Order: sequence, then C-alpha cells, then structure tokens
Amino acid sequence: MQKIEKLELHYHLDDSSHAMDAFIRNKCEAEILAIFKETANVIGIQIKVDSVAYKEGGLIEIWSFIIDNIDKLGSFAGLITTLITLLKNEKGTNELDEEEKRLAIEERKLNIEKLKRELGEKQYIDKPDDLITSIDKNYKVAVRKSNFYKFLLSYKKVNKIGFTPLDKDSVPVADELIIKRNDFQKYILTSDKLPTETIDEAKIEIVAPVLKQGGYHWKGIYDGKPINFTMQDVEFKHLVLLKKISFTNGSYIICTLNIHKKLDEVGNVDITGFSVSTVVKKIDGPVIYETSQGKRYLDQKKLRDGQQNFGF
Repeated sequence: MQKIEKLELHYHLDDSSHAMDAFIRNKCEAEILAIFKETANVIGIQIKVDSVAYKEGGLIEIWSFIIDNIDKLGSFAGLITTLITLLKNEKGTNELDEEEKRLAIEERKLNIEKLKRELGEKQYIDKPDDLITSIDKNYKVAVRKSNFYKFLLSYKKVNKIGFTPLDKDSVPVADELIIKRNDFQKYILTSDKLPTETIDEAKIEIVAPVLKQGGYHWKGIYDGKPINFTMQDVEFKHLVLLKKISFTNGSYIICTLNIHKKLDEVGNVDITGFSVSTVVKKIDGPVIYETSQGKRYLDQKKLRDGQQNFGF
C-alpha cells in the first residue's frame, strides 16, 4: 500500500497561465504552514516540512513531511488534507445531492477512523470524528484556514484549488480533492467574536468606582490583576450615584462578571473587555450588603440549574 509522504497544492488559474501574484501566494502558503505546525502541536509530534521544487500546470506547490515517528507520516498528510477541505456545515455543499452527501460523510468518517488507528492517539477513541473535530475547532487552525480562503477569494485569477496526497516519489495516492471558487466563502469565518465567558460570584476589589453619570469604566482587581470594567447593574449603579452605597479601601463586590473575547488574525484569544451584569454582594470587612437583584439572580440560577439536573 502506498504511503502518503507529501501533499500537493494546485492553484488552478483562470487564464491557464503559470504566474500568480507572489504576495498572495506567500500569504496563502504561510497560513497552510501554520496549520501544519498547529496540527502537529495538537497531536504532539515533531514535524519538519520541506518545499519541493514546484511544477507548472496552473501553479503547483509540493510539501514533503518529515516526522519524528515515521509510522504517523501518512496519517498526518491525510489529516491535513481533511482539515483544510472540511466544511463546518455539511449542508453547505450545494452541488451534491442528498445521496452523494451521505456517501461523502460516510467516507470521511471511515478516513477519520483510519487516521485514528494509525496515529494511535488514545484520547480520540470515544467518537469516530473526535480527532478531526478537536483539531478543526482549534482556534488557530480555524482562523488560519479562514485566512487561507480569504486570501484566495481576494485574488480573482484562482478559479479553484486542489489537494493531492502523494507518495515519496510524488505519485498520487488518491484523486485530487477540488475546492471551487464559489465555495471559498463557506470556509471563511464571519466573525472574530467569541462567546462571552460568564463568571458567577466573581470577587472584584474596587479600586475606583464611577460616581457620576456617563460611560466611564470602573477600576478593580480581579484574580490578582487590575481590570477596567463597565457596571451594567443599573440598580446598583443608581444606589452608588445616590451615595447610598460607598466604598472604602479594601471594598469588594461579589458579582456576575462577563469576559468579552475575540480572535486575533492568527487565532490567539484577546480579551476585549469586562462587564458586571449583576452585583450580588458588596463587602467591607465584616459588613456585607446583599442586593435585591443579586438575590433574584441567584434564585433564578438555582431554578435553571435544577431544571437542567432533571433534564428539562
């Protein structure tokens, strides 16, 4: 059986030429190389990638993989091909009829099973697609893949791309997998925002409250680090403005803290801000002030948690 040791990327060009904008091409391939690196990190293997002299016919780039564990070599190249061409939503493949979709999904599952067996990663044995989904959901892989297709979409000369797994002699091990230009958009992330992380009963030491109207940020210390945050608890903020609640050195609040995040251009997570939606308690040494909205919030949370425990 032929072993996959190389991966071919074929840029199919509109005018059948053999020339492509060097800046676009270098950007695209930087994203692909980043996917190689991050995938290897997730799996836990050392990898070296050589760029083999490319061929014409459109434009063809060939990468040769050198891996510390030779038994995992073919699996890695196959895994990369699956990741780069995997749509997040199978329903996006409009050109396939329902039967072809079903067969394509079944074939992908079989390929994933084979990859798992060859890689021998015990942490991925629970479900057939754990290996692929765990890597495909990796933020750095998702963003790099999105960047790759975004650069391609911006360059009208490329009408489709193809990926072909090769053996050590650059002989195809499988048919070229084609992604048409009309489908590039389906691989591009539509937003860089991440779900808000909510911390219940977070403890924030108040350094500087806001004592007047306006969109000013409070200053506090959370988890040993200084933060600026917006106070969105209207009832609590109103009492502060009326000076019915005051603060001294060491005052802190127990609250619901929202941490807002987004992905940067390479898939790192950036914190974009903090907000407090509900203040449960305000504490000064032995003096504890419990807010009415905090009590309501905790009661509602207990009710929701109870419903989830009973499967409602």
